[in-house]
Amino acid sequence: MDQRNLILAFALSMAVLLGWGMLFPTPQPAPQTSVEDSQKSMPATDALPDEAAGPEPAVPVPATPEQAAPAPQPAKAADGRTFKLATDVLQLEINDRGWLTRAMLPAYRQSLDATSEPIAVLETGEDHALYINSGVLGARLKGRFTVVEQDTRHILLRGELDDGHTWLRRLTLSPGSYLVDVEDRIEKGAGLKMFHQVVERHPNKKSSTFYEHNGPVALLEDKLKEVTYEDLDEAGTIRTSAVGGWTGIMNRYFISAVIANQDQEYPYYFKGDGRAYQAGAIDDGRVEGDAAVFRSRLYIGPKSIPLLETLNLGLERCVDFGWFAFIAKPLHELLLWFYQYIPNYGLCIILLVLLIKLLFFWPTQKSYQSMAGMRKIQPEMNRLKELYGDDRQKMGQEMMALYKKHKVNPMGGCLPIIIQIPVFFALYKVLLMSIEMRQAPFFGWIQDLSAQDPYFVLPVLMGISMFIQQRLNPQPPDPIQAKIMQFLPIMFTFMFLFFPAGLVLYWVVNNVLSIIQQRVVMKGMGVK
Repeated sequence: MDQRNLILAFALSMAVLLGWGMLFPTPQPAPQTSVEDSQKSMPATDALPDEAAGPEPAVPVPATPEQAAPAPQPAKAADGRTFKLATDVLQLEINDRGWLTRAMLPAYRQSLDATSEPIAVLETGEDHALYINSGVLGARLKGRFTVVEQDTRHILLRGELDDGHTWLRRLTLSPGSYLVDVEDRIEKGAGLKMFHQVVERHPNKKSSTFYEHNGPVALLEDKLKEVTYEDLDEAGTIRTSAVGGWTGIMNRYFISAVIANQDQEYPYYFKGDGRAYQAGAIDDGRVEGDAAVFRSRLYIGPKSIPLLETLNLGLERCVDFGWFAFIAKPLHELLLWFYQYIPNYGLCIILLVLLIKLLFFWPTQKSYQSMAGMRKIQPEMNRLKELYGDDRQKMGQEMMALYKKHKVNPMGGCLPIIIQIPVFFALYKVLLMSIEMRQAPFFGWIQDLSAQDPYFVLPVLMGISMFIQQRLNPQPPDPIQAKIMQFLPIMFTFMFLFFPAGLVLYWVVNNVLSIIQQRVVMKGMGVK
């Protein structure tokens, strides 16, 4: 009876941890394709919403505008050209329809191998495609864009619409920035509207889980809106409107977003048909002379909170730490602060454990004193079990009297677990969502703290430390409970085999410090 709450706490932890394997499967990276393969496999069409709802009457949108998705085209045909822009952090490809079809980030590699390719945030392949495009409502691009002027960070394209208007499209990159400045000018096009959208085809829907959102997302009226693939499979189209904001599609570490002008109102939409998903906005633009001018920005880059905060666009909100954000955000900021002085996130995690142990020293000290007191009266508890083993009510009364006599609290042992669970969840989110932890090395065989220990050394050490802790705790009087407790270290070891190495490191260091503290308390109370 005295250990029931402790076992319930462990059982709750196990239930949560067992569920993580199903709730948070590791997404498989999308296959990378060459530029030639990308051009060959471009999808035919993606329908936009029939209308985009806003504060004004609905604006009709063509059911299948040519600009809504790339069309198949030969890799080296004259009408299948691609244009390249590049800075130190962003390498961009634009096709001759004006779509952003490939974006690579030199600072982020696909694997720990230094010779591996940079991450492609935008790509066009048969198995998976993610790209950004725009179009003029009620008109189609006639033929292809031609280059008016171009250098390494800037391009001006000229095209003709089938209604006779001239479309000038200018894209500009800035050194050290993941932002793309876009200006579309439709000559004599006053009254025309445009759409800007991020399109994803054949996404890995399993990568979006209860605990981690991947897919369409937006910040509208200062509220984060996360739309799942399943939502769009069911609803088809979701429409809303907002002043300013942004919309896009993200995965765990990267986001591609269309950023609105913060003083302008936009109809926003999300659409999906089971194979292609779109997150976009309708832009009314501004009239300058006899031209319609549409200015927007795109962000194609990492979900790095310090970086995104400097943009002052609210993009940092895409890093969602979930229910325990009030704990996770300070932990994340603290780890980044530690890293300024100790450039090793593994050591930063150890330092974080030390800080947390100091913060909760007093309650855990009281808890260990209570457990030491329980261990001290273990012989008397065994005697009561022998006397009243068949009369559980009488045995319960006698044990309560024994606890009162020796001033011990049988529930005191649950406190360290209760304290650790929220911190554990919060740190899990930090290690899972923070791009700073991606491919962050520790020492030796641990070269990526966000991935599992490749040789399972840390999970085994965690299991051993948990077993030692269990030996220091008072044994449950119930034999069944005692057997359950004996299996917990083994079960937890197997569950931790596939957790991020940084999280297991946290747990191992925490257990070792707890063992030391508990042994000191027991020695001070004369308990062996």
